[in-house]
Amino acid sequence: MNQSKAIIIVGNREALRVAASAARISTQQGTAMETFENSGGDARDLKLIGKVLSSGHKSVIEHQTFSIAFNDVSVLVEQFVIESRLASFTVKSRRYVDFAGAGFVVPDGLNEAQRALYDETMRARFADYERLMALGLPKEDARFLLPYCLRSNFYMTLNARELISLICAMLFGRGKGFSEIESLGRQLKAQFDTLYPNVIDKEAARYPGCAPMTLPETICVGETRVGDAELLNAFDDASGFLKEMCKFTGRLDMDIPALLTDARPRELELVQYTFRVKRVSLACVTHFTRHRMVSLLVPPVVRALAEGDYVLPESVKAIPEAETVYRRAFAAQAEAAVRARELGLSMKDMSYFALSGHQIDLVLGMNLREVVHFMRLRTCNRAQWEIRGVALKMLNLLCEKEPVIFTNIGPSCAYGPCPEGKMSCGEPYRRDNSVLSL
Repeated sequence: MNQSKAIIIVGNREALRVAASAARISTQQGTAMETFENSGGDARDLKLIGKVLSSGHKSVIEHQTFSIAFNDVSVLVEQFVIESRLASFTVKSRRYVDFAGAGFVVPDGLNEAQRALYDETMRARFADYERLMALGLPKEDARFLLPYCLRSNFYMTLNARELISLICAMLFGRGKGFSEIESLGRQLKAQFDTLYPNVIDKEAARYPGCAPMTLPETICVGETRVGDAELLNAFDDASGFLKEMCKFTGRLDMDIPALLTDARPRELELVQYTFRVKRVSLACVTHFTRHRMVSLLVPPVVRALAEGDYVLPESVKAIPEAETVYRRAFAAQAEAAVRARELGLSMKDMSYFALSGHQIDLVLGMNLREVVHFMRLRTCNRAQWEIRGVALKMLNLLCEKEPVIFTNIGPSCAYGPCPEGKMSCGEPYRRDNSVLSL
């Protein structure tokens, strides 16, 4: 049964006065507080806000923020929502929490045969997940057998402008055609309308929508693959450029190591890099989407299911019985997906058959300041092993391109004391002339 809910748990009505004040302050006399005191949160304020929004000046509504509880939604929804880059998220971790009893979402509209196959298949994967943990596997590796209909719970905080964009994407854009995502969009719209009536309706009339994505038609049983990275685009002579920018900002004596640890390294933001990350698990994709300043292209989830390749953890390979359970699970999931397709299940709903360990490629762009932040977190020994392996490959590619900069970049312990305290691994990285290694 679909129990997915999206509940606005914080939506300060007083912020409506702030939004109205922002709409007035640029054209009226008086101080900021005088303008605020003249805004009463009444119908005149709503009319003014609507008028300003319709003229394209949408920044005024960014003063209104919302916190949302996504309750028992699928992981598919989680990945859809956390691509909203101007929002903050806190998600229940599948590395540390046991999800054996979490349950799963069932899309609307399944006929009796489809529903029977769907239930049988998803229950079998949860049983496989429990079996792996009974054999001693850590949760972070057993989770690769969890299907994308797994129920997830998380919090999201964003401003009203970004929430309007999210709701429109759910109802008229990328989310259209997914019954669960559309249902959540309608829930959020109804709650938003109580504070800002008709605002979303007016925006929807102008919403351009998204070009439809071509979805795969066949489903394969893939093989185990190892993740990799390719540097698609890199800044030429970044070190020389950074020195020129430091001269421009008056920081004549700033060298590269000092700039990388500076409290305000704005110069780094002008240097851009683009990567293609190959064959990472769907579970690993979320580690990339959490970096809000990264520009990310992710294909439809169903493509991972269709191509069928999957990650194989070392912990699974170390236990023959676990490896048998693991490989059989991916084969069985592909077979069940083929049967579901034969029963007429739509390719969008087939997304729920993808397992967290299925692999996909992605493309991401980030500036050098974000590269420093990304590497501090993701090359750390305490980072999840898959994202850590890919991050090290990315960093080594950058070291080959421009060693003057990138041999000075690494985990937090490369810059000073470990911030993990008692959770420290106790084994800091060693550095040679070009790469980081254990």
